[in-house]
Amino acid sequence: MAANTTKIKSTGIICKGNVEKNFELFPNALFDYIQLDLISHTDLVVYMKLYQYYNLDIGYAYPTVPQLMFLTGIGGKSTINNCFKNLERVGLIQRGKALKGNNIYVVYKPLDKAELYEAVPGKVEKLREKEIDLVAMAENDKERFHQHMLDKQKMG
Repeated sequence: MAANTTKIKSTGIICKGNVEKNFELFPNALFDYIQLDLISHTDLVVYMKLYQYYNLDIGYAYPTVPQLMFLTGIGGKSTINNCFKNLERVGLIQRGKALKGNNIYVVYKPLDKAELYEAVPGKVEKLREKEIDLVAMAENDKERFHQHMLDKQKMG
């Protein structure tokens, strides 16, 4: 992080229930895709921008790569293109070309958790192993903290 960081004061207003303009509903199922390591956080940002720019009347979104770079703060064309590949690979978007040759993107609803888990059982198993490791790590941390407190009492 840069030494000179900008600090911005909060509105002080709780967000949930108080956002009425410039608001998109967020498909929570996307977190399952991230948790299973199917997409990255960067992919999610691109998906949400495509979702936001999706035009129901014509049936697709059509931002340019430079527009997406600007709108998302993603610095490279190759990063955006990798996001497209990842999102397409997991069935969240479909890329195509309009009559004039412009890129178009159809944005799909994510699978629900049960459907997604059924589609990638190997990823689900890895996630469960990771959860077991994290629970064990948390238990180890508790034990170490408890021992630290006992040692501190003995010395104090």
